[in-house]
Amino acid sequence: MGKESATSNTLTVMEKDQVSLFKLVFTHNWEDPESDHAALKIKERENIMAITSGGCNVLGFLLFNPESIYSIDINPTQSHLLELKVAAIKTLSFDEFISFSGLKESENRLAFYKKISPLLSPESKEFWDNQQKIIDQGFIMNGKYERFIILSAKFLNLLQGRKRVQGLLADKTKDAQENYFDKVWNTRRFHYLFKIMFNKRMLAKRGLVGDYFHFDDGSTSFAESFYNRSRKAFRNLPVKGNYFLALYLTGKFRNPNEVPAYLKQENYAVIKSRVDRIKIITDEAQRWLQSMPANSIDCFALSNICELMSDKDTTSLFASVLRTGKNNSRVSFRNLMIPREVPDEFRQQIIKDELLSRQIYENDRSFVYGKVAAYTIKK
Repeated sequence: MGKESATSNTLTVMEKDQVSLFKLVFTHNWEDPESDHAALKIKERENIMAITSGGCNVLGFLLFNPESIYSIDINPTQSHLLELKVAAIKTLSFDEFISFSGLKESENRLAFYKKISPLLSPESKEFWDNQQKIIDQGFIMNGKYERFIILSAKFLNLLQGRKRVQGLLADKTKDAQENYFDKVWNTRRFHYLFKIMFNKRMLAKRGLVGDYFHFDDGSTSFAESFYNRSRKAFRNLPVKGNYFLALYLTGKFRNPNEVPAYLKQENYAVIKSRVDRIKIITDEAQRWLQSMPANSIDCFALSNICELMSDKDTTSLFASVLRTGKNNSRVSFRNLMIPREVPDEFRQQIIKDELLSRQIYENDRSFVYGKVAAYTIKK
């Protein structure tokens, strides 16, 4: 396919002077897709609206055979990333794709890019033509936040020792894992990591802007709050299959089976056959929703976008979610640090499933979020 088909998948492109975000913050999704799957209960031929971020979860949604996925991000570089992934999936075999991505060693990534680039829109091609270092290294774990995680993992291994890290990652019974955390892992050095690496100044440099640093969970600092969340993942959740844990502890995936769905060989052919169903949109979510017909969307994966919004904009967003959502449509919604909830005036129609939300949060493998919740729209 040529440039025309790639451009047709980019529905709205904002002018650069309207967007304050130009850095590639994420090349990986840090929202656990299993949490979204549990909240959204995606059915065949449904229409999904999702925040793009790293694009991993959007690609994984294709396995549910949706009609369309509207992938939206205010940051144009995140749209460029998903466009690159889509073009690579269309063009490359599975072995070539994981080599290009960085999951597998390769010396041919620039050659792969030359095959892929004709499918990119002019804006995306211009961006990636100037990102040859990322292309050469592979895009996996190459956003600002991912590079920070790699740095943090190196520091953690220095503080805790590689043997202790490998011990935490080893498969164990639930009791053995809890005991290992309490008796071996939970050292003063582990606490020190959060004070040094997960403070406001350090995280702001890695793409998490100052507005994130408000607290309503009893914590006095981001370091304390992040430690409490990590304790849940390190102590209470199964290690096996938790690629988020491996990334935070080692800065890389530990084996080809513990990766996002789009990087698994058994899913590749299906994703390739459906990848044109993704519509890549660069815009504010609430503004884009206002352009959509009423009762047109079945599932909303909103991540934690309301933390970047004022209360007025949050109200506007959920008014549009209610208008565009079908009866019985589903919503997944997260908080990182700033407490956000569905505005009071919509809670009789955008109804939180308290039990399911607690279950999702307790089992969420990506421990960075302070809330992961599920809602149903009733009209």
